[in-house]
Amino acid sequence: MARRRAVFLDRDGVLNESRGGAASPHRMEDLQISSEARDVVNRIQQRGFLTVIVTNQPDVARGQMTLDDALEISDRVRSATGADAAYLCAHDSGDACSCRKPKPGMLLQAAREHSIDLVGSWLIGDRWVDVAAAKAAGVRSVLLEREYSWLPTSAGPPPPGLRPAHRASTLTGCVDLVLAESVDED
Repeated sequence: MARRRAVFLDRDGVLNESRGGAASPHRMEDLQISSEARDVVNRIQQRGFLTVIVTNQPDVARGQMTLDDALEISDRVRSATGADAAYLCAHDSGDACSCRKPKPGMLLQAAREHSIDLVGSWLIGDRWVDVAAAKAAGVRSVLLEREYSWLPTSAGPPPPGLRPAHRASTLTGCVDLVLAESVDED
């Protein structure tokens, strides 16, 4: 099977609006999918990229929501945007799993399961952990800049020198950067 390029997309704060800053929706009625999400996923796919959602959902491990609710929300975002696949980490930082961003586990799993060429792929996220996971997987990153993007998370502060390949203030702007830089690779 030929290896394909992908654009990995963080869920909360990227494809859907985060409630209260960087917080994830806990119930379906809290979910507000970004008005540009469907269009950007379609544009990415038209250029031959797979679209893969990768999301940390530590509130499952913290007992603040159920795994079923977290999966249902991810499934709704995937179906509403037309994304090809979705991966979810339900662990907290203390669980020492390999899938929780800033670790690259979800990206590596998706690469195995979908024959993804990581070197030709991208990740769009709104937190430093997204940028770090992309770097760890050998994927280029675009940071969707938010006021909380570089704040410490439960994984700690961002490592010194961590930088995305690009930055933009809108999801459409992030996708424009990916597609413009990928013209030479088509």
